[in-house]
Amino acid sequence: MKKALVLFAFASLVAAQSFATYIVVLKDGKQYRAKAKWTTANGKALVQLESGQTLSIDPALIDEAKSDQTTKLGLGDVRIMNLDTPQMPNGAPPKPAQPSLGDTIRLRKLNQNNQQAPPAPVAPTPAPVSDANSTEILNKFERAYENIGVYEHKLTATGPHSLHAELTVDKEEKVFLAISATSFLMVHNAGISGAQIDMVELFMKTTNGGAAGRFQMSREDAQAIDAKTISQQDYFVRKVIY
Repeated sequence: MKKALVLFAFASLVAAQSFATYIVVLKDGKQYRAKAKWTTANGKALVQLESGQTLSIDPALIDEAKSDQTTKLGLGDVRIMNLDTPQMPNGAPPKPAQPSLGDTIRLRKLNQNNQQAPPAPVAPTPAPVSDANSTEILNKFERAYENIGVYEHKLTATGPHSLHAELTVDKEEKVFLAISATSFLMVHNAGISGAQIDMVELFMKTTNGGAAGRFQMSREDAQAIDAKTISQQDYFVRKVIY
């Protein structure tokens, strides 16, 4: 397959589909589990939550593309918002109270009187892909690939935070869909709490064994693709390994 692949149309990964649970993702990253995609009435988006409640918010606060993508790939458990948190009328969470000037001065004096600063908290170590989370992570990747129509796949963990994905694709659009799905899963660590995926070796081939593109997708690559600072087509041209 030649680099002319970039001339072919890219089928959107975020095309809306029907699911039992629909994940509504706001532009600030918060998520709601809904029974179905929202409807619009009187300028408001009405979201039927799984709890039976109806949420009315400004449609401009909803990231529709991320909502469709998160629902399609089954990653609604990446960041689930606590629905008990009180909401402001426009759907934004209340801002935390700012300390007063007196509080700031007292805190500064306390810090100055402490001769030894407390030790910095130790960040939790991400769970390696090769541990007990491995099966669940690989299953998430398999389901995501099947959701975009790639049913022939072989996935194996290759290191503490890396894996190898071998896919059979016969259409150009599937190549770009696989790149997009892989980057999304890496950025969100497949929705597995405590895990971290830093590298995916993505090897794609056709049914007759021809090369369809091989990549070593780093976490930085995945973040750039997911943030749309680089398109799937540009990534293919720059990073493909023959």
